[in-house]
Amino acid sequence: MTIRLPRLRTLLTRKWLVGLLFVPMMAMALPADRQQPIKINSDSADIDNRKGVSVYRGDVVMTQGTTRITGDIITIYTRDREVTKVIAQGNKARAYYEELQSGEQGTVQAWGNTIRYDVNSDQIELIKNAQLSQKGDTFKGEKIHYNVTLQTVNAKGTPNQGESGRVQMVIQPRQEKATVNKP
Repeated sequence: MTIRLPRLRTLLTRKWLVGLLFVPMMAMALPADRQQPIKINSDSADIDNRKGVSVYRGDVVMTQGTTRITGDIITIYTRDREVTKVIAQGNKARAYYEELQSGEQGTVQAWGNTIRYDVNSDQIELIKNAQLSQKGDTFKGEKIHYNVTLQTVNAKGTPNQGESGRVQMVIQPRQEKATVNKP
């Protein structure tokens, strides 16, 4: 079977245009996390709708789209049925936060004895035994502030603890794009 060049160009152009239709859906998939329902599994729940405070206890797992938060206790603050703040506490193990970022940024993973997530300002505060990882880059310290929108990290160590109290970082080298050798 032979395909004439003009017909081949038309077919390729149509496939390319159809492919472009899917790009906006892929780009919007992660910001759409906020439009997904919040799912929570816990051993117990205390909810006070008047105050806008819900406390979940016992191996709590909270998910919303690609966002996942775990802890022994998770407290959710709401205003007009919108989540404004989430505080996760870990007693047996550190509290945990993860979220798939848009583009090639990968997954952000965060640990701390306490994690405070301010939804409105898109900032995460990791307190005690704090650790933040993304694409192999790792930050460890006593306290870490992470701005999800701006992708900025502010880490603090523990004074007077010597080497173990200092901020520790591992930053991966930039990956070179693979080049194809042409003969």
